[in-house]
Amino acid sequence: MNEWYYARGGKQIGPISREALVELARNGGLDPLKDLVWTSSMKDWQPAGQVPGIFTTAVTTADPANPYAAPTSLPDEVVPAGSPVPEIVPGSQPLRPTACIKRAFDLVMRHFGMILLVGIVYIASSAIVGTLLTQVDSTLGLPPAQSAASPSGNPASEQSFHVAFGSEATSDASHLHVLLSNIFSIFLTLGLTRIGLNIVSGKPFTLAMLFGGGRQLLTACLATILYTAMILLGLILLIVPGIYLALRFGQYLPAIVDKNLGVLESLKYSSSLTTNNRLNLFGLVLLTIGLMILGLIALLVGLVVAIPIAWLAWMVAYRWLQHGYVAALDQPGTKTPMLASNP
Repeated sequence: MNEWYYARGGKQIGPISREALVELARNGGLDPLKDLVWTSSMKDWQPAGQVPGIFTTAVTTADPANPYAAPTSLPDEVVPAGSPVPEIVPGSQPLRPTACIKRAFDLVMRHFGMILLVGIVYIASSAIVGTLLTQVDSTLGLPPAQSAASPSGNPASEQSFHVAFGSEATSDASHLHVLLSNIFSIFLTLGLTRIGLNIVSGKPFTLAMLFGGGRQLLTACLATILYTAMILLGLILLIVPGIYLALRFGQYLPAIVDKNLGVLESLKYSSSLTTNNRLNLFGLVLLTIGLMILGLIALLVGLVVAIPIAWLAWMVAYRWLQHGYVAALDQPGTKTPMLASNP
């Protein structure tokens, strides 16, 4: 007997028999367009209504932009299980923020010990570098950035210099301190992104990956400066344009890590990838902010869980934008992500 699985509302259910699945469809317990089904003879998860025999007739739609349309194959095509999951047409499947959070929670629980270790090393490394740079400031007698003369003579330009690298100077940190500490932060973020993408994709990951972003560091720094400059300009233009630009181009760093793209290429890829999903990404922003607030309310202890979930939810979102809903599913009957079959 073939075992079948179906997914609805971000939850995977099964195995069940085909007869039970047909009965579920007959009784209205299966949405033909939103709920996905899979069995071992199918290449990929498919909308239930596109699989012959589940409903009385296959459910079709005249809309070519159907967000659940199969991107590369006919509904009844069958190939061996474990085939790579193809990328979808950007914007053809709506991102579900709540499903990203739920998937992130499941993955954090599976890998909590290793994720906690990565977080500890990340924080410790940042603290050590910060201490060393403070020592350099003291040894060289470098003046604090906030009191040092701005090369342009414009305090606003000086502020933009710090913001461009992701943070403002502390009261006693020199320009050199700010520059080097933020470059190191980008370096660690590249490694953290690689680890997150591997977790979501079911690939092996190690602590050493945290320090593996050296080859892409220059690209990431230049892209960050350009991205931040766009956001600052957008924020000046009544805030909303800045939020829009942040959502549109915000996937540039995962794109650099994942596809080794250049500065402009990564921003263009993010712009394409987020098509039709920028409002959904904003919803994810709000959910992750709410999650962090809950972590703070839980006497700060909750942040130990909230921070990894928020971080991993964005990695899930990136893969979802690439591969669709299946990026948040396991291979049926296992705890192996669907994307583990990808090279």
